[in-house]
Amino acid sequence: MKKWGIALGTGLLIIFLYLIEMSKVKNKDSGMMPTLDELKMNENARNWESFYRVRAKLIDGQSADFTIPEELIATEGKEMTLEGAAVFFGNGCKIDGDSTVVNSLFLLPTLGLAEACVLQPDEAMRWTLLVNLKQEWVLKRIDMIGALVKVTGTFRIDTKAPYDAVFFLDNAIAELTTE
Repeated sequence: MKKWGIALGTGLLIIFLYLIEMSKVKNKDSGMMPTLDELKMNENARNWESFYRVRAKLIDGQSADFTIPEELIATEGKEMTLEGAAVFFGNGCKIDGDSTVVNSLFLLPTLGLAEACVLQPDEAMRWTLLVNLKQEWVLKRIDMIGALVKVTGTFRIDTKAPYDAVFFLDNAIAELTTE
């Protein structure tokens, strides 16, 4: 009987300590990077809204079937401005001394998405834009870490090579932002 009392007491102590620790967990404003569900609805977030409704179904290792909202299709060929996280990649950049010359970059809605470890292709295809700059953009490497940018360019949709990109901003101008 004494063994059962010790086991019950230990179990209750563990439950009590667990409840104390769980009460310390914050549900909101935990300092984490925002995700798509936690974006503040400012003009920038509204500009990304139609991208979130894009759906991609992978067909094989080279193609996908897309459902793209009409309002997004209607903006093709028009100038679009978006803010988001820049992802710089090898083919779009060239090192020049202590600077990097950028010709193209990927743009994602949030820094949290850009830093995600695993991006499923069918999800990433929905809101990743390839930004082709109008002219070379020279950045210090330190400015490229966690870079938030504002880009303006001509919007284009091309589903022929979805693993590369489906959405493009061509002849774009980019600038670093602080938000």
